[in-house]
Amino acid sequence: MDVIFKIILAAHIAIGICALTLFWFPAFSKKGSPRHKKFGNWYSISMYGVVISGILMASLSILIPELVKPAAFTADVDNSKVRESIVRFAVLLLHLSILTLVAVRYGKLVLTAKVDRQRLKSPFQLLITSALLMSGIAIFWRGMIDQHILMLIFGPLGIFISLTNLHFTFKRQIKPRDWLVEHLGGYIGSGIAAFTAFLSFGGRHIFTSSGYLQLAFWIAPGVIGVLFIFFLSRKYAN
Repeated sequence: MDVIFKIILAAHIAIGICALTLFWFPAFSKKGSPRHKKFGNWYSISMYGVVISGILMASLSILIPELVKPAAFTADVDNSKVRESIVRFAVLLLHLSILTLVAVRYGKLVLTAKVDRQRLKSPFQLLITSALLMSGIAIFWRGMIDQHILMLIFGPLGIFISLTNLHFTFKRQIKPRDWLVEHLGGYIGSGIAAFTAFLSFGGRHIFTSSGYLQLAFWIAPGVIGVLFIFFLSRKYAN
């Protein structure tokens, strides 16, 4: 089982790198151009691949941690603590996968629906958005108890994305170009999650630095992304 897990992990990393690269092409292409649409679709597909592999890894780690990571369980360590650590990381990965799924799917749905928000009210979309909200609250609460910095970052991010999506879905009146702001915000939100996850889980092994500098790497995508969303909102709202 650990071999299967490693194969899924390798696929997750490879697809994730593709997604991180593809993110920049639609971001800096003319909005609505064939290039923008083509790379946007490729980015969506790659992010769905990240979501599927992430959910698979998280589920296996939660259900059978001893089988997917047998090397971590040895006679000279407290196996209950090892199991708890693996499951906690897996729960965070599951939350990230839901967050990415909600952000990418929402950005795509808003683009096709525009001012007709009925598609945003589909049972599946409302289900995963509600799941993200509950997951974000649970992750943030657990992060407060354990003082787990990544949970304190990704928990509020999930809450923010789910609440803003629901606000647009159900608010009474919208402006003609609000859908464009929501579309860009959805894709940028997924990018924030992807880059923060890379710098948190993978980048920390690449960027050997002080704790404060690592924290800056973790927070930077969120700060830059929120500023970018704010700028685009001002630009396209009217």
